[in-house]
Amino acid sequence: MGKAAKPYRVGRARTGLGLFATAPIGKRALVIEYKGRRIPTKLAQEIEKRRANKYLFEINGRWTIDGSSRRNLARYVNHACDPNTEAELIRGRMMFRAVKAIVPGDEITIDYGEDYIDLYFGKTGCLCATCKPRARKPRAQATK
Repeated sequence: MGKAAKPYRVGRARTGLGLFATAPIGKRALVIEYKGRRIPTKLAQEIEKRRANKYLFEINGRWTIDGSSRRNLARYVNHACDPNTEAELIRGRMMFRAVKAIVPGDEITIDYGEDYIDLYFGKTGCLCATCKPRARKPRAQATK
């Protein structure tokens, strides 16, 4: 018997690569673990000041996860101001839990927080679907 298939895949998103559901994911279900080596939060803050690593996830005042390894598939979860997952620390592991039902094809998203957006998005600001809806063609004017 092999491992059960994961309910997600990495794919092309509007802002680069993203993580997408391949099977239904129920509300409150654990989706994926944010993995990586633990580094002292003080060191992570120094790295962040240099903008040298976008994949730092602070667990607490003492420890931060360096999720930059490509084996950490949770690094592909993109930001959304109206996300479908949230981070939850469970017995020392950072897990992303669904806050609403996710259907196949949906991008799996989380709110990165204002500090991250200010530091890494800069002048462009947030580009999530809520903040930057796709450009739509104007409706044809009705003739009288």
